[in-house]
Amino acid sequence: MRLTTLFSLILLSTVMALAGPRQNIVSNVDGDVNADGDVTIADVNVVIDAILRGIPNMNCDVNEDGDITIADVNVLIDIILRGPQTHMVDRGMYMGLIGFNQTLNTKPIAYLDSTSVPEFNGFVSSLTTQPGRLLYYSVDNALNALTTADHPENLQNVAIVTFTEGLDQGSLMMTDKYETEAEYAAELKDRIDNVRVYGRQVKAYTVGLLNNDNVKDEAQFRNNLYSLSSDSTKAMEVTNMAEVNTKFQSIADDLVSRNMSETLTLVFPGVGTGTRIRFTLDEVNGNTVDDSEVYIEGTFSLKTRSLTNIVYKGMTCTAGDSVAATDVDGMFVKMVFGGIQLDSEERIVKNNIQEWYWVEDQNAWEPSTEFTASNLPDVESTYSSALVMLLLDCSSVVDDNFAELQSAANAFIERMMNYNTIPGLFTVNGVSFQMVAIEGGTFTMGADSAMVDAGIANPDEMPAHEVTLSPYSIGQTEVTQELWQAVMTGNPSSFKGDPKRPVEQVSWEDCQEFILRLNAITGKAFRLPTEAEWEYAARGANKSRGTTYAGSDVIDEVAWYLYNSYAVGVGSPDYGTHAVSTKHGNELNLYDMSGNVYEWCADWYGPYTEEAQANPVGPQEGTRRVTRGGGWFSVGTDCRVNTRNYEAPNTRNYSLGFRLAL
Repeated sequence: MRLTTLFSLILLSTVMALAGPRQNIVSNVDGDVNADGDVTIADVNVVIDAILRGIPNMNCDVNEDGDITIADVNVLIDIILRGPQTHMVDRGMYMGLIGFNQTLNTKPIAYLDSTSVPEFNGFVSSLTTQPGRLLYYSVDNALNALTTADHPENLQNVAIVTFTEGLDQGSLMMTDKYETEAEYAAELKDRIDNVRVYGRQVKAYTVGLLNNDNVKDEAQFRNNLYSLSSDSTKAMEVTNMAEVNTKFQSIADDLVSRNMSETLTLVFPGVGTGTRIRFTLDEVNGNTVDDSEVYIEGTFSLKTRSLTNIVYKGMTCTAGDSVAATDVDGMFVKMVFGGIQLDSEERIVKNNIQEWYWVEDQNAWEPSTEFTASNLPDVESTYSSALVMLLLDCSSVVDDNFAELQSAANAFIERMMNYNTIPGLFTVNGVSFQMVAIEGGTFTMGADSAMVDAGIANPDEMPAHEVTLSPYSIGQTEVTQELWQAVMTGNPSSFKGDPKRPVEQVSWEDCQEFILRLNAITGKAFRLPTEAEWEYAARGANKSRGTTYAGSDVIDEVAWYLYNSYAVGVGSPDYGTHAVSTKHGNELNLYDMSGNVYEWCADWYGPYTEEAQANPVGPQEGTRRVTRGGGWFSVGTDCRVNTRNYEAPNTRNYSLGFRLAL
């Protein structure tokens, strides 16, 4: 049957070859090449078309063997015969919707991100009011959906959020299990209290709109709110729709808060038993260490190689008050502190970490001379997932308030889309990338004549001049190949194999096309950084330590460049680009701003002037665009934070990529 089907498909695809090229989008259904939500003959046609045309569309590489052949067609046919399998995104928000009146209108649980929000909003807009109010039955079905849904194991929150503008009306007719409303409500309360989803209790919130027109039995109304909530604090009575929106946002914030934790690994010299040790995580010096607001402090035990009586300041940590070394290497011990959440809700900046010993006879803290923050493993971030059902009362009594309810629901959806994020984390078609907020400030851009005369700067970096920038955000890493593929079709890069390598072989013009599509998906205004924004960020902005390269004066700590990437030779696994953020970051936790690939900037290339400037954007016109940062085959001087380079806008090569600004 497969050969017959294949023969007919090839004939059909030959006709289809006369059509223009297709645009494919990444789907979360295995084999859904055309991203229409299922796997059918249409997907097979797309793959055969790619084979016949020789189109390098890696979305068609269904078996992921690196090329597109008849083997991919056979895999698709097998998927069609057995039915498509969906895969879960590692982390994030999963949401389902129910609009209830005399019937239930349900949007099944699905992954919520910027690409699916319009689908959720469209469902809300499609809801209409009708008589009836299957309140209990709706909650019953929501609990069933939560307990049967496929979801990731890192589930942190499971919730039902219900809006109602009255009492139940009709739920007893939908089941033969209960004789009275009180019996049904009591059973739902028991289920809410006892149902577990991957060990997580369901958080049930109710928002009830009470006014004289819609509710006569206020006691029953309030009983419903409490029966359908997991505790009394989650039963919320309001008197107008503005309060409904406020409550929805507060519920979203409750679910969103404290969703990310970090794991900090400390490597430090062992000391004598009873020595007090403090690791400060904020910026302090010898004069201000006592004023530190964020630190881990404990007493060292030489016998057990552990830190005991630990105090956590400015944070919570799940590691406990005693942490033993996970490894001992000569004089050094390694300890792991997991589940850290800073009270400030910011992330740990590794380069800020310092170690101090308490000196009893001096009654003061002394810095450790053997501790180097830059040598620590990178701080690991762990994000959780959530599973939420939003229930909306669509009974006819809501008519006058229905448009406001829909608006509040869409605002809730928008807020929940960012459940899994710290500010600046975006997910597109299952691929996440981080934007780092840069505070505005003033810095000296370029180099002075003394640096040029000494041979450590180039003439086009003169004159040094003052630049003031407004706040902006910049990509924590260069745009990766996996992000490129999530937005565009195919992967133009020369160095493949690891999807977290930076994309290269992209021109300035290609970057503009990528950004155009990304903005259409996200509704944001991503762009390339200006040359001034790029240099300010590379220097560490207002946290700059004045290093030669982005984060260090020692280039091998922060950059993939000539001597560790090119000079190793073609046969070496280190030849070429490397996965982003495998070297140390700078003061802002920005990675690879020195080395790996050159990065396009927005500006036309032109000479500097000595006048102070605010938010400069470069010349109005030109023939070449600025590139910055050096690449994997660059000498060290080309990887400095102030080194300038340029290329024609249509240039592509295997050391030319970009990072985003916003």
